[in-house]
Amino acid sequence: MPPELLAAIEAIQSLPGIGRRSAMRIALDFVRQGKSYTDHFTQVIEQLVEHVAGCDRCGAYISLAGPCPYCDNPRRNREILCVVEHPSDIYAVENTGEFFGYYHVLGGVLSPLDGVGPTELRLPQLAERVKSLAVKEVIVAANPSVEGNATGHYIADMLKPSGVRVTRIATGLALGQMLDYAETQAITQSLKQRVEL
Repeated sequence: MPPELLAAIEAIQSLPGIGRRSAMRIALDFVRQGKSYTDHFTQVIEQLVEHVAGCDRCGAYISLAGPCPYCDNPRRNREILCVVEHPSDIYAVENTGEFFGYYHVLGGVLSPLDGVGPTELRLPQLAERVKSLAVKEVIVAANPSVEGNATGHYIADMLKPSGVRVTRIATGLALGQMLDYAETQAITQSLKQRVEL
């Protein structure tokens, strides 16, 4: 293989979720499509990096040319704040069509083994926003993991003096998942968080 093709494959493979075979197909497609295609692709990526950044208030990815669609939307319920790990998690919550409040991106979860403590996350900004917005409920929508649960408990302890209700999204079995294929931890969580019928 030409060294330029190998370099392109390695660069594409460094993207999340792209394996070597997919990277090779993409690189070969760039060669096949030609210069105008790659020029357009390069321009779009450059615009992305230059014009999209995290909102100073909530942390969601926004266009620098316009307002934040979450913080600056008067139809959103400012009394409820959904706390997520990463900006991409906002899209997952929005896709449900069930949440119409504000968001706050932490930038990760507490993980002492990885050197991530409260000061490495956007926890002070969370406390400040809860106070300034007069939030009544904070929903912790961190991933169901030991670190996600620890982060949720930390937030609950941090906000307890303010009297804000702190809840955690339910975890456990996915809709349509068969019990005998489920992980033990998922079944345990489902049993603990069962509801009256």
